[in-house]
Amino acid sequence: MSKSIYSLVLTDEVVDAVDALARSAGMSRSAMINSILAERVAYVTPEMRLREILDSLARSMNSSFMLAEKPAGSTLSARTSLKYRYKPTVKYSVEIFSENGKRAGELKVSFRSQNAALIADLTEFFKCWAGLEQKYIADKINDDILYTIQDGRFSRTLNMPSENISEDELGEAVADYMAMLDGTMKEYFLKLPDTENAALSAEEFYRKEIDEREVII
Repeated sequence: MSKSIYSLVLTDEVVDAVDALARSAGMSRSAMINSILAERVAYVTPEMRLREILDSLARSMNSSFMLAEKPAGSTLSARTSLKYRYKPTVKYSVEIFSENGKRAGELKVSFRSQNAALIADLTEFFKCWAGLEQKYIADKINDDILYTIQDGRFSRTLNMPSENISEDELGEAVADYMAMLDGTMKEYFLKLPDTENAALSAEEFYRKEIDEREVII
């Protein structure tokens, strides 16, 4: 969406009020005026779309997640914990892309740990997860799923669903995906160190969860 410079004559009191709103929302004066005018003329800006998706995502996350911070810009961060000896913290970071396209955004999962055994187990789980997605949903989405798995860290593209959905529904779908990934991971780790049984248990959990999902991303 293109932007241009315009001259406006405004009263000082109005500008002061706009500046106060902008500060509370973490926005610039121009961005706040743009948002106010867009709402008035019923135009959805990319920034408004992002905010609606992220607000819906934050509302839809289940109780196992804790927001690390208020959604800002195009990103939301949350955390949960994993039952593994010292209960390491799992950090989820979601970036929603501003433009409509085949990719809705990207999810990243990371741990603050240097524990070699945990990193190895996480790497094996994420490989298992990628295999499950290729087996069960690869033919149900618009584009290839792009993964990065390295040293216990994981990232994955979030594809736009084939059906048209609202911003609220997209936020809910991302929250559902995070919950399914988190639940499958915990199921896998409950069965360790028996990796074969862990993989079977994860697949059983995943299969039940994916059957209940109306929107696949």
